[in-house]
Amino acid sequence: MAIRGFVLGAAFLAAGLVPAAADSVTASVETWNPATRTLVLSDKTQFQTISSSVAVPDTLAAGKTVTILYNGSENGVDSILSIEVQP
Repeated sequence: MAIRGFVLGAAFLAAGLVPAAADSVTASVETWNPATRTLVLSDKTQFQTISSSVAVPDTLAAGKTVTILYNGSENGVDSILSIEVQP
């Protein structure tokens, strides 16, 4: 019985060490301002001051469909991981 408890405890500990999955959104671009690195989607969602460490595709423009991969929390977007323009 003690071994079963140990195995279950180890499994729960290992599950807690796995990083959380990132969130994503796919939507149409309303505006993109490269000077301020601000992206506004068609639903008016804004990603402001996108980090310079995030590669922004040269083809990013109004009307394009993008997929944004990000880490989020109950406070909103914590960090953007990637931006991909869809074909």
